[in-house]
Amino acid sequence: VFKYFTTLSTKLISQNCFTMSLLAPRITAAASKHQRCVSTAGLSLYDLCHRSISSTSTPKLAYEIITDGKVSSSPHDIINQDKQTIVFLHGLLGNAKNLRTPAKKLTRQLPHLSALLLDVRGHGGSSGSQQHVQPHNFHSCVSDIFHTLKPLGLVGENSPTAICGHSLGGRIALQYTHTLQLQRDHAIQTPQQTWILDSVPGTPDPSVHHVLKAISSIPLPIACKSSLTDTLMSEYKMNKAIAMWIASNLKGKNGEHDWVFDLDIANELVDNFADQDFDTMIHEITSGSSVGALDSTIQLVMAGRNKEWKEDVVSSLRSIPTFGHSFHMHKLENAGHWVHVDAVNELTQLMVDGLSNTKR
Repeated sequence: VFKYFTTLSTKLISQNCFTMSLLAPRITAAASKHQRCVSTAGLSLYDLCHRSISSTSTPKLAYEIITDGKVSSSPHDIINQDKQTIVFLHGLLGNAKNLRTPAKKLTRQLPHLSALLLDVRGHGGSSGSQQHVQPHNFHSCVSDIFHTLKPLGLVGENSPTAICGHSLGGRIALQYTHTLQLQRDHAIQTPQQTWILDSVPGTPDPSVHHVLKAISSIPLPIACKSSLTDTLMSEYKMNKAIAMWIASNLKGKNGEHDWVFDLDIANELVDNFADQDFDTMIHEITSGSSVGALDSTIQLVMAGRNKEWKEDVVSSLRSIPTFGHSFHMHKLENAGHWVHVDAVNELTQLMVDGLSNTKR
């Protein structure tokens, strides 16, 4: 029951995975020191892109930066000319900190990479409907990413070399790469690699809707975590581990608690699952079918204990013409849906092997 939300929920609670991310600081004129000049007329690509947004604009999404295995306190580290960038996107009802461990391990083993961990719209430090206009779909999430990368100077030659997303984040990562592959006028270059972590094509598992429906029906404000846990166990028949995990997503004090995520946005994003043509997008990205498309590889990682990877789903993916060439599938046999928790070492090694030679 609720298989997407049961595996290692106790671990997630203990790691405090669902606390708020740091809000993005303003980018000042100091960022101009990191320009890479691409024009004989004296204007850099950074200048040209930066003119399209306000000089005082801030990144659209909240984020964290990890370099050399450590969380960085300076946004300027992300545009270090000596490093490439990989973007990490978390899953539904999560936040950037969910992927700290694999990001730390990866950047420690591959010091030429920095990691940019984002809170997608409606989650963590990017929550709040007032921050984001409708529609709340994958295209809007991609636009949010663009409006985060540009103020950080991650354009042109500094564009992220790779993007990695778990579950919902994997779907957004796929949409991001597909959008860049088809729209060649973007200042942001297509990533060389897209890592999709246990994102199963098609409609979401029914357990996802059940959990969202249960959470949506809880009256606000909520008195405390313990009372919420009791309600979820008694009225919604959830086991204690799931109920405690959900209760860990509260913010507030003195009997006035609310969710750290925006339920309206979360529900709308889930409604987009069935509309995404997963297989076709993978084929278009990895075949380089668009004019002037750069080579781009997709690495799909499946959890061996996720029963949603049914034979017909896997067979359909393997029938994509680029399978085994620019589209690869990996199976972590002993991992549940949270592959970055259950099999973090195996996952990290896969990514190290795949990203060792990435360069712009």
